[in-house]
This record gives sequence, C-alpha cells and structure tokens, in this order.
Amino acid sequence: MEGGSGRNGKLDQSHPTINKLGGKSAAVAFEDCNLDSLLSSLQSGIFYNAGQVCSAMARVLVHRSIYDETVERATTLANNLSIGHGLENPEHTPVISAKQLEGIEMMISTARQAGARIVAGGTRIDRSGHFMAPTILADVDPNARIAQEEIFGPVACFTPFDTKAEAIAMANGTEFGLVAGVFTADLARAHHVAGKLRSGQVFVNEWFAGGIATPFGGIGKSGFGREKGLEALYNYVRTKNIAISLKE
Repeated sequence: MEGGSGRNGKLDQSHPTINKLGGKSAAVAFEDCNLDSLLSSLQSGIFYNAGQVCSAMARVLVHRSIYDETVERATTLANNLSIGHGLENPEHTPVISAKQLEGIEMMISTARQAGARIVAGGTRIDRSGHFMAPTILADVDPNARIAQEEIFGPVACFTPFDTKAEAIAMANGTEFGLVAGVFTADLARAHHVAGKLRSGQVFVNEWFAGGIATPFGGIGKSGFGREKGLEALYNYVRTKNIAISLKE
C-alpha cells in the first residue's frame, strides 16, 4: 500500500491484488544536471515527512566531476532546514516513535563503521519528540548495509560514479525496485538510463514528478501491482473467461 514501509511483508487484504512494499530508491545525477533542481528534489525526496516515505530519495549517485560540490551543497541544505512538529509547518519533522529513532541511529552507526562519512546530522536532536537530524552520508559503499536496507528516516546516502554503466549497476544493485531518478540535461541519455533502471517508476529531473494519472508500484521486493492511473482500475475488474470447444 502506498506510503507504508512494508518491511513486515504483510499484504493489505482490502486490496489483495496490490502488494507494494518498501524501497531503497536511487537518483542518478550526471555531470550536466541542474544542481538547483537536484537539491530541491533532495529536500522533498528524503526530508519530507522525515524520510518516512516508501519512495524516498534514499540514495544519491553523483558523477565524480560534480560529487564534492553536490555533497557540500546537500550538507548546507540539511543543516539549514527548519525543524518542528507537523502543525508548525516546518521543513523537517519527527519520526514516528522512539523505537524508529533508535533504529535509524543504529543504522547510521553501522554506516560509520563501514567507512561512510557523516557530513550532516547523524544524531538525534535534543528536543521534545522523536527528532532525527537531517542526515547526509558521503562516500557510502553501494554494498554496505546502509545502502541496501530501507531506513525509513531522513538519511540520504551519497556515492560517486565514473561511468553511466557503473551508475546503472549501482542503482539496480538492491533487492528493491520501487522508484528511481535521472538528473541530466541530455534527454537522449535520460531516456536510455530510465529504460535501464530496474524500478516501477522513474522520475526525470524532479523527484515525485507525475501525478494521480501516472501508475505507481514496484518490482522485486518492492512488490507488484499498480496504484493510480488506468492500470489501477484493473484491480476492480473481474475478468471472466468462457472457453467453448467447437469440436463435433
């Protein structure tokens, strides 16, 4: 079901034909991308609802030529978000529970031990409520646990790449396949990479692009079936097959 992490693997029996679980979605940012658009997408993609979104922008794969600048700007963004409870309409809100907060801290600690650099956040915020600081992890090994498992929190994992093939392999290198993103000024490259990404939906130059008319769902451990769009209507159709033998 949309919006749930699905880590318990249970189906929502109200829609038995839809099984949409979680994700570990990656954005691929090429050297010609618009960094302002990428950073705007980062804010909405991973820090909205404190990252508690199944289709969150959890991994950011950046071409090495712009990697340092991108990490620096992402760090500045994360460190300057307004923080508060949802009714205050801030840019960053708390996570759902103390248990969830502890789990996020544990994952970050594991990432640090695996060699990731914590360039923003990394700890809880000392205030009432279950607040995790907006976190940017740099130089994340694509095979590390932090890059493979869904965190369901405000943590973005940054990893550099050198070639298009390398970026595609890293983006497809998890058991999930919910959404993905491509950031580039080259439309031909955007089409090519989008076609190679193993996901149910691909955003180009804007995370969460699309709307109610665009089908939404995953493959792999991100489930099956589709919500929204005409494809969603098929869940309400009962196909009846009548086969007649014409033999005498």
